[in-house]
Amino acid sequence: MALEDFIEKKSPPILSAPPTLARPLHAFTGFPRDMVTIMGPRRCTPVKTPVGNGSQSLSIWTSTGASTLPIDTYAAHIEALGPDIAIAPAELFHTSVRPPAKKLVRMADRTEEWVARFLKPSRREKLRESGTAVFAPIVGVPHHVQWQYLKQLSEDELDALVGLAIYDVKLLPAVLEHYKPLVPLARLSLHTVTSPQQILEQIAAGVDICAVPFLNTTSDAGIALDFTFPPPEGPHEHPLALGTSMWSPEHVTSVTPLAPGCQCYACTKHHRAYIHHLLNANEMLAWTLLQIHNHHVVGEFFAGIRAAFAAGPTRFEELSEQFVATYEAEIPLGSGSRPRARGYHFKGIANQPKINESKWANLNDGGEGAEGAVRPSDATSESARAARSATETPVVPDESSVELDKKGFASKEEGGALVN
Repeated sequence: MALEDFIEKKSPPILSAPPTLARPLHAFTGFPRDMVTIMGPRRCTPVKTPVGNGSQSLSIWTSTGASTLPIDTYAAHIEALGPDIAIAPAELFHTSVRPPAKKLVRMADRTEEWVARFLKPSRREKLRESGTAVFAPIVGVPHHVQWQYLKQLSEDELDALVGLAIYDVKLLPAVLEHYKPLVPLARLSLHTVTSPQQILEQIAAGVDICAVPFLNTTSDAGIALDFTFPPPEGPHEHPLALGTSMWSPEHVTSVTPLAPGCQCYACTKHHRAYIHHLLNANEMLAWTLLQIHNHHVVGEFFAGIRAAFAAGPTRFEELSEQFVATYEAEIPLGSGSRPRARGYHFKGIANQPKINESKWANLNDGGEGAEGAVRPSDATSESARAARSATETPVVPDESSVELDKKGFASKEEGGALVN
């Protein structure tokens, strides 16, 4: 979870939880106690902000627009919410994935300073007492640029750390080779992945926990994931698809589950035809059921990975090779519309095309441009309002309740008389 999703107001409701609760974040979100919560300052992957970070603050993008989050304020919110895992603040890429050398040095220096500020002695004790595990960030800059910061982690901050949050998995081999005290720490990957094959690559590189942001985008695209680990036994004439588009007309009358043999709620209670109907009706339940299903598929995928490691590292390598050979390399793209995007889903740019399609159209017999038609671009003009009043029922009546009652409001006519 990202703190920026909860602090759009001056007095965030998430901070109003009673301080007596052992896990305020679990109580506010409704998550069960056995579910591990991970909180960082920004989303994975974050939306670009209008300006970069300050020397003592992060630039964030809330649901109401851009804002700043001081490092001390972020630390105080973490203390108050008590997540299971807290990611220390880091200076990340802003607009370019290949910034100049001067920017790379500043990223390493600021991250070093912010982590030390986040882990000051008085705060370490509070986080330890609340049971919050701190993961130190490793930013995506070359090793020779941030070696001093990594040395600080392995010497000065080690006793306060439980894990590492890695923004570039390619740096992990160098970290494990040169900083042995950091080897026992858990490794969380915040390096964006777009397929299960990339997850397997990260795990093979030494990652313990993976962020899987493609779950949301896949569900929004109307795709039901369909892959398993270990993969199904072959031979297969063609590589298997990693998912199925529920927008396809072939599902109109299909009463089969989203994936064969799946035991998730969506597959045991509903079928493809129902999901297809919901998508075409733009019902939010469609994407909710797809999210439930896709989370279950990915959960079983990780369960299979853990079982493979229990059988030995070589078993995991064998099954990973089989998985790559069995499935297509990319998740299919959806062919329909997605849920309506909100302002915090993207950063607007100049001359950007319209993100959301209009949910209404001219239904007059004359078609577009017919007399009396209401165009979206004319919606605020006086003539458009006059035309709309002639073709649509006003949402709010012009008369008072007394006048409406006299005219027989909410009555029906039987035998020439009005009956309430």
